[in-house]
Formats: sequence, structure tokens, C-alpha cells
Amino acid sequence: MSRNTVSFSFASSRSTSNESSSEDTWSSFLLWDVDREFQHAHEAYERWMTKNQRKRSTWECISGSSKEDPLDRSLRLGSRVQRAIQDGQRKFGQKFDKGDATCHTTLSAQLLRLQQEVCVPLLDATSSRWLCPIPYDEILRAARGVRRACFDALQDQMTRLSTRRIEPFLPPPRFSVTFCPFALQLQTEQQTSNSTKHHTRKLNLRDRYDDRESCPHCHAIVSVAAHSGLPQYRCILFASHALSQTQRHDERATFACTSCYKTFDDSYAFLDHVFQKELGSEKSCLKRYSARFSLDARFLESDPRLVEQCLKNCLERERTRTKRMSIGKEMLRL
Repeated sequence: MSRNTVSFSFASSRSTSNESSSEDTWSSFLLWDVDREFQHAHEAYERWMTKNQRKRSTWECISGSSKEDPLDRSLRLGSRVQRAIQDGQRKFGQKFDKGDATCHTTLSAQLLRLQQEVCVPLLDATSSRWLCPIPYDEILRAARGVRRACFDALQDQMTRLSTRRIEPFLPPPRFSVTFCPFALQLQTEQQTSNSTKHHTRKLNLRDRYDDRESCPHCHAIVSVAAHSGLPQYRCILFASHALSQTQRHDERATFACTSCYKTFDDSYAFLDHVFQKELGSEKSCLKRYSARFSLDARFLESDPRLVEQCLKNCLERERTRTKRMSIGKEMLRL
């Protein structure tokens, strides 16, 4: 499928969505932005190839003209994403175009990853006055990771729209996160020493550009996305993934922040969350929560009734959740 076909489909869905909502972020908007960044990256790569072509020998130019470039082919969303969009629009219509918060988080993170890890190196090499090499393997690995993450986000969104939730109980508390024992081991090693040992296994040994690895304990699949602001991104991902409940070999990992205990299904979204926290920006979870609450020790001691009321609210919340779970199980049996 050509690039113009994909762009036309996104542009048409964006124009129709603007008529109904101009404030909310829709999945079709984010996909249109991702495809636009892919086009910018492809144009920058073509300019770099034109500049680099002069320095190659005649035999390399002739032999390379008939050989397909994997990076040139990967700098687009691809036909799988286009088919997923068409299937979702055919089944769910406008609801699929709008999407949900989980899909928006993943697509926004892939848009940021595409800008930082693919477009920036290509633009730097293109705008250089001298012949500047590009990190070919890293860019190709990131481009394929973005394509896979976008496809998985659309597939998961379609699954969520198809599945009707019968159990009307409250979600578990945000602080109830069970980390994997392998993640706890890495956290302990990080606190005691600077060097940590990883004994993970690649999911696809034959594909060197596949960034997915599996946890040796819970067998959860971790997409090791690179982040330019975090050199220890691989260790951060494995040290922060939650324990897989089903113990399946094809289940993707879930990451949790140790400060706010917010969970992420996308690895790059979690890395950017950690990066904002370490950077101390206004988008970090520490700044957001510290602006709302000031629950220091002196404040709690000065007003013990507040602590007692919070404990009562938590107890009542857990009682309500347990009751709803039992009602939901009885409805499923019926």
C-alpha cells in the first residue's frame, strides 16, 4: 500500500472528526500526526541518501539501486495499521475513531518517540555541513517498534470495545501494585551497587531489530524502547514491571511508577514519565501531586482526624469493591 493512500485515509478521518469534536483528542488525530512524522522522517532520509550517494563508489551505487532498503520501507505506518483502522471503523464507526484514554496514551508516546528517536537523528545528519553517519540500527529498531506499538494499540482498543464489562466494581487502589520478583531483585541491586546483571532472553533471536525481551520469572514481554534522556532505559523497564497474573508467554508487561503508582502499558510512555520525574518538570507526577496535597508529618500530627477519616474511607471503599465483585460473579454464574 502506498504512502499516499494511508495519508488520505487519515486526513479524511481527521476532517470528519473535526466536525463533531474540536476539543477532545481522538485516535484518528494522533494517527494522522504519527503518519505525518513518518513522512518527515522519510523525506529527511531521502535527503541524507542523496548527500551520501556522492561519496559512494560506482559499484556500490549500481548494486544498491536494486536492493531494497529496510529503513526506507520501515519509515511508514504500513498496511497492517491501515487494515486495523478500516476494520475498526467498519465495526465501531465514530467510537473507534475517538478511542479511549489507554489508546491515546500509547499513540501519544509513539508520536514522541518517533520525533525524538527517529526524526531528530535524521534531521541532524541531513542539516550537517559535512558527511555525517546516522545510527542506522537504532533508527530502524525504533521505527519498527513504533509501527508495532501503533498496531497493538489499535488491536487492544478493538478488543476493549468488543468486550462488555459486566462486573460493576471499583478498580483496585492505585497503590496496590505487585512488582515482579525479578523487578524487586533489580531494585535491590540498584540500591546496593551501581552495576546490575540482566539475564533476560530476546523474544525473536533471528531478528536483530526486534526490541522485545521476556522476563525470566513471569515471562512477560517487555518492549525495550530506547530513550535518549535515560541511558539506563533497559534496566528501568525491567525493574519497574508488574507481576504477570496469567503467566502467559505472549502477555505484554505493565509498568508502574514507584512514586505515584500509575501503571503504563506502553514502555516509552513509562520512560517519558520517569524522565519528566527525574527532570523535575511541571509535567512530573511529583509536581502535580505536591501542588494538590501537603501531607507532611507535621500536618498529619496536627490533624489526626484527617488520618482517621482517610482510613475509614479506604476501608469503606474496599468493602464496596468486595461486595461488587461478589455480585458480578453471581451475575456471571447466572
